[in-house]
Amino acid sequence: MRSLSCAGVCVALIACGDDGGSGGESGSTSPASSTSETVSSGGTGGGGAAPVCGTAEGELPSGLETITWDDGVVETNLRNENFQINVDGDDILLNEEPIHEAVRFDLEHPARVHGFSIHWGAIPEGSVPTTELEAGLYGDFGHNGFDFWAPEPLWSGTRCVEHADADGWTTYVFDTPVEIDQPGLVYVAHLGAPGSAVFDFDGSVIGEGNCAAWDDCHSALNLPESHTSTYYNGVSFPFQYDYLVRLHVEYTDSLAPEERLFQPRDFMPASRVSFGDYDNDGWDDILTDGPKLWRNQGDGTFVDATATSGITALGIAATGGVFGDYDNDGCVDMFLYAEAYSLPDVLLHSLCDGTFEDVTAAAQIVDNQTYEDCNMPGVNTRSPTAAAAWIDIDSDGLLDLYLANFICWEKGTSYTDGVWHNLGDGTFEDWTAQNGFLPTEKLAGRGASPIDSDLDGDVDLFVNDYRLHRNLFYENIGGGLVQEVAQNIGVAGEVTQGYYGHTIGGAWGDLDNDGDFDLISANLAHPRFFDFSDKTEVLIQDAGTFTDVQGDWAIPESLTGLRYQETHSVPVLADFDADGNLDLVITAVYPGRPTDFYWGNGDATFVLDAYHAGITTEDGWGVAASDIDHDGDLDLFARQPFVNEIAGGHWLQVRAVGNVVSNRMAIGATVFVTTGGTTRMRHVQGGTGQGNQDSQYLHFGLADATSVDQIRVVYPGGGEVTYDGPFDADQRVWVYEDGTTALGWVAPN
Repeated sequence: MRSLSCAGVCVALIACGDDGGSGGESGSTSPASSTSETVSSGGTGGGGAAPVCGTAEGELPSGLETITWDDGVVETNLRNENFQINVDGDDILLNEEPIHEAVRFDLEHPARVHGFSIHWGAIPEGSVPTTELEAGLYGDFGHNGFDFWAPEPLWSGTRCVEHADADGWTTYVFDTPVEIDQPGLVYVAHLGAPGSAVFDFDGSVIGEGNCAAWDDCHSALNLPESHTSTYYNGVSFPFQYDYLVRLHVEYTDSLAPEERLFQPRDFMPASRVSFGDYDNDGWDDILTDGPKLWRNQGDGTFVDATATSGITALGIAATGGVFGDYDNDGCVDMFLYAEAYSLPDVLLHSLCDGTFEDVTAAAQIVDNQTYEDCNMPGVNTRSPTAAAAWIDIDSDGLLDLYLANFICWEKGTSYTDGVWHNLGDGTFEDWTAQNGFLPTEKLAGRGASPIDSDLDGDVDLFVNDYRLHRNLFYENIGGGLVQEVAQNIGVAGEVTQGYYGHTIGGAWGDLDNDGDFDLISANLAHPRFFDFSDKTEVLIQDAGTFTDVQGDWAIPESLTGLRYQETHSVPVLADFDADGNLDLVITAVYPGRPTDFYWGNGDATFVLDAYHAGITTEDGWGVAASDIDHDGDLDLFARQPFVNEIAGGHWLQVRAVGNVVSNRMAIGATVFVTTGGTTRMRHVQGGTGQGNQDSQYLHFGLADATSVDQIRVVYPGGGEVTYDGPFDADQRVWVYEDGTTALGWVAPN
């Protein structure tokens, strides 16, 4: 008896490993009829009548491109083999189960699919020539490379046994081609009962034959009736041999790489990114994992300044970091966090000459704990910090720190998040589990995103958690006190039998332009747990409470226009075309997983446009936005810089500066820009999901407006300052807490 690797389907429900082990489900035990309606993945099906023998007969037009993975040589098929898999300790014989066989095809451009060809095997003995062989074209389900959306085929039809050509191929021709307007994955699949005909497959494999890499396997199996419960929706996994199935397509668009809206810049790939102007020259610099500090050379290109800034000599290892001026001397400091069990977090103080010193010990920030050794006593004494954020908790004008601490993967245990209160003399005191921060509960922290959500001048805090744990929201009630209210206000996640989601990142912004902050909460959700897991949420605020407007996810596309991706990771909200509406980018972790780009409509709905955007990042993680080249539009960093080449509208950049009672960088401030009766709002980040940070130079798209009537800032601490215009568009404005303003790319002396 031969056994197949079951990939991620062997993992336990709660144990999602080190972000690995993706799996899926089919959701249906029989293909749907063909349809002429537009479906969620961008396809339209032809036909209308229920499939009968011969509905897919016809001639393919000339000039099509045929996509194929197989080597053209039939080795065998499932019926000739006695394959079994093991799922959660249960042995399953594949020949005794209803089973979908599928082949994934990667469409590089928008396309028109005209048909497919299949080499059928194991046709039951005694079948008459008119025996139907049904197959269909299906949309993607989560972009894991082996799950498709079975309930609604883009097209389905039949050929007869007698239709195979002399070489054994049977070609299915669509009466109406299927239009795929967003490139990505489509599948040719069929559902077979035990003993029915199946696809032939070849005998060659890629790599070691265990489907370890994204491009190693293109075939898949799905058992729709196996392991169905509150949690499981069937079992899916990749298959290491290539089925003899081929897709016939006509590409309908062919953008060259240089024609995409965002152009990549060469850069050392990075998984965490923060923007900040550490040398105060008016140009955003970049801090990435390592740590690596990259100085902007004044033209949107970067040079490695890790050594010249003194960081290399300190011998520091860090997962990422965030910029903040904790001593209000006008020079930007950095906090570096380490998602590691034996490495410390580090506070770097700027010497105001482009170099830094390690002041962690002097600041009395201690990253030690005694409750979890993660299987290495005496060695693993640190808390693995997945993210950090600067926040003025007590509104005293001094930046405090919140540390989102993660888990011990080996044991599945979590750590307590850290809170450090700035005393103003260069030292910090430990507020962990005090002042309203959870005293006993340990959760798998993955991100921290401060925000003044109620616009009262006291900065609140959203903490996103992983491992099916609930998210947290600390409402700032003044006096250095907070209260945890996530469930009360609707941002904890959706609970199912006591479990929540895997929230990796969050992003704040006014999605519907109604004058308050809304929230994107990005979740990893495996297809096999689709009905159980939290998917990415679009949480719209109404007077302090939040409602997810994504809908019930009855199909793998939400009511807001977001498509389901299994491994959504970190979102960023920014107005990339300067039309006044926030657009959305969401990275997706794991090899082969694309970054989604959406245009915002200004009403909390979105339009997917990953193809034209050209953000080619796969296996993305941290992401952040900044105008790195001073051309007035926002660029993006997602593993590498992408320069915005969109011919957008007018714009204004605002840099808020605290010089009365607020912190110097105005972290936590909310800025409003009004033009022609329309007001837009942004906030100054102290950090966001997964320890990233957008630019502190806030960008406002003005569309056709050429001037701004008013700028208003709610500074952390409760002070509100109004700056009356007009201010000309297409420039940077510096606004100070004392009511003064200045113009120019660089701050006045």
